Amino acid sequence: MARHAAGRHPTCEPGHAEKASALPWLVLIPGTLCDRRLFAAQARALRGQARIRCVDLHGLRDDVSAWAERLLRQLPPHFSLGGFSLGGLLALELLRQAPERIERLALVASNAEPASRRAQRRSRQQRTAWRDGGAEAVVDRLMPVYLPVRRQRARHAQLIHRMAGATPDTAARAQFAWAALRPSGHAAMAAHATPLLVVSGADDALCPRTQQQRLLATRPDARWLELRRCGHFIPLERPRQLSRLLAQWLAAPPRGVSGDPA
Repeated sequence: MARHAAGRHPTCEPGHAEKASALPWLVLIPGTLCDRRLFAAQARALRGQARIRCVDLHGLRDDVSAWAERLLRQLPPHFSLGGFSLGGLLALELLRQAPERIERLALVASNAEPASRRAQRRSRQQRTAWRDGGAEAVVDRLMPVYLPVRRQRARHAQLIHRMAGATPDTAARAQFAWAALRPSGHAAMAAHATPLLVVSGADDALCPRTQQQRLLATRPDARWLELRRCGHFIPLERPRQLSRLLAQWLAAPPRGVSGDPA
């Protein structure tokens, strides 16, 4: 993957300027303790179909609403938006603040649930593990849940550890806090009529089928794909399949949001 100069807007993959300028924008938000490396396969597969911007969560602070406002000022006027895990929760915050700018929404191994006692307990455990043992302690604790299939764990654990180890302390703490305090995203989704793609893993204990079914109850028109023998880290476990699904989703014409003409 190409390196990006400091201060430039990070994209997952560079493209030829003339060709890229005619393509729509796709904004991807990684999950807890992850960065743009998570979406490397999707960026390569989709670079001929969209201009891709991977959001950097390293600047995330306690005020997620203000972070979202700053990010929206940097993003193009209209874009498709995809979020993985915590990135899906953050994508819903962008949707709440600027629904008219989002042409499509994809939630990958994510949900729209409000904070629960279980989420708050998990956040406390993560903060404690981070304080006592840093990124390695957090990832070691979650790895069997992230990747329940041992073969996948052996293949991807090193990258997950590297991404977590590169996460600044302030950003990690803000991510844990947002997961424990986030509002429900169902109302924002219900008011947004553009194409919604939901992709989940059948073996994902963090974002199980019941949560995906509640998404579908909110948006019955959404396309939901549950991938068999797949855990939480869909972009790594099923990179080609996820890329194909995103390509199909990007090809669907956007529709107007509620209150606007279709």
